[in-house]
Amino acid sequence: MKRQVLLLGGCCIDEILECDHLPSSGDDILIKSKKVMLGGSCLNVATVLKRLGKEPVLYSALDPNVYAQYIQDLKDEGFDCSCLYEEQGQTGTCTILIDKTKERTFLTYNGIEGNFDENRIPQEIINEIDWIYLSGIFLTYKDESQKIVPFLLRMVHQGKHIIFDLGSLINQIEITLLKECVELSSIIKGNEYEINCLVKRLSIPHITNIIKDNLRVIIKTCGSEGSITYVENNILSIPSVEVEPIDTTGSGDSFVGAFISSLLDNLTTQECLEIASKFGALATRHPGGRIKLNEKKDKA
Repeated sequence: MKRQVLLLGGCCIDEILECDHLPSSGDDILIKSKKVMLGGSCLNVATVLKRLGKEPVLYSALDPNVYAQYIQDLKDEGFDCSCLYEEQGQTGTCTILIDKTKERTFLTYNGIEGNFDENRIPQEIINEIDWIYLSGIFLTYKDESQKIVPFLLRMVHQGKHIIFDLGSLINQIEITLLKECVELSSIIKGNEYEINCLVKRLSIPHITNIIKDNLRVIIKTCGSEGSITYVENNILSIPSVEVEPIDTTGSGDSFVGAFISSLLDNLTTQECLEIASKFGALATRHPGGRIKLNEKKDKA
């Protein structure tokens, strides 16, 4: 049995809109292209894991219409859909505006994908997983997000490891919840903005102040400047891979997916980061957060 990764963050509808410039208040602009697909950071990460031969398990509630529209596509791609389920309500959306500089602006609507019921996760899945990927957006659903901490605590006690991907909405996470999830994590990943926000919200002098027995790796991605990773008493600096970007949506998710896959292959942290950097760069060469597993892709 291949080792599995449980992904917590929910699937949403990605609406990707390309325009020359962002509108000012009261503006009316033309959209150059539009793409709508099932997405979310969890699905992006899962796609990379699946592509690299791992067995990711997606957890998410979906409204009946979205479930009916996309579930067969996911099964056709070979995803384990045992933790995807129908629930009344409305699936959330992420509207992504991309201007001519390729900069992205996100408009997020939280829906039922943030619901959490650990009884929806079969015991046989829990027995098989080594890692849990936790997306920061999963902690922005008020009362629902609070339900995840007892589950994560039990998973850590059972020897599972958590990689916490902070996400751009880190300032929207309730502070006690944020601290609890940081303390339970083995690896934290964020970009410069997200790491700086975490330092400020935790009121610590430097991000390395939270490294301890359980939390041993903190990854800070720096775009075209590569990444800086703090591993106990060491600092690893990995340069970026030069590409001509088309759309940077999902590049961080591809980075994380490749990093987790490399961890499962028992590679060194340095090797994991080098592979992750390559996949993160390749993700910028196509529009949208991911390429379906049954579609043409760039060779890594």
